Amino acid sequence: MSLNKLKILVTRPAHQSATLCKLIASEGGEAIRLPVIDIVGINWQTYNFNNFDIAIFISANAVENTLPNLNLPIKLSLFAVGRSTATTLQKWGLTALCPAQPFNSEALLLMPQLQTIVDKQIVIFRGEGGRELLAKTLRQRGAKVQYISVYRRLRPPAPLHNIYADITIITSGEGLQNLLAMLKESVWVRHNPMVVISERLRVKAQQLGIIAPIFVAPTASDDGLVNAILQAAKSIAT
Repeated sequence: MSLNKLKILVTRPAHQSATLCKLIASEGGEAIRLPVIDIVGINWQTYNFNNFDIAIFISANAVENTLPNLNLPIKLSLFAVGRSTATTLQKWGLTALCPAQPFNSEALLLMPQLQTIVDKQIVIFRGEGGRELLAKTLRQRGAKVQYISVYRRLRPPAPLHNIYADITIITSGEGLQNLLAMLKESVWVRHNPMVVISERLRVKAQQLGIIAPIFVAPTASDDGLVNAILQAAKSIAT
């Protein structure tokens, strides 16, 4: 098979890694699971969502930590930043508009439905912290924007045993920072090929001292990550 038993470090949160691990196994690789972010739901203030026009979900985690706690009004227009977020909303019987690839805030802001939004009331469900680009741009367009943080991201403890991987997968800047802290004694982390989910993350990895070849997934999806993993595997073979 294509990956020829290479060890692939999967750093996604534990509840979000199963599909990617199966795809790696189907290509002949060995998935090594090391979650570098723990997702913890937090209590948040209840609002009258009948006053909002648009709801935006930043991630699947935002969906899973919001919908068990409320029923959204039917009149709300729903938007999902990525395909997996839209799919998670579908599991709750909800349909959301989703941007084209590469499934990020920049792509969402290009959608025609978010161009003429003067005086629209918009709520954004997300984790604590994160980028401010989305709300800032929507406010510049005349919308009234409210963030609601529904979960926080925590760094897990460092593993108790030695870990080694031929290729590392990273899907967020925070996850990369956590990984480097958790495996600070493991020189291979900075030297073995790395697969990232966006060009922005590739730049951040270089800024954090990754000197290995970095491969960017063509799409922000499990299939896109596997495509980049296969490219990274070729570089090892040569």
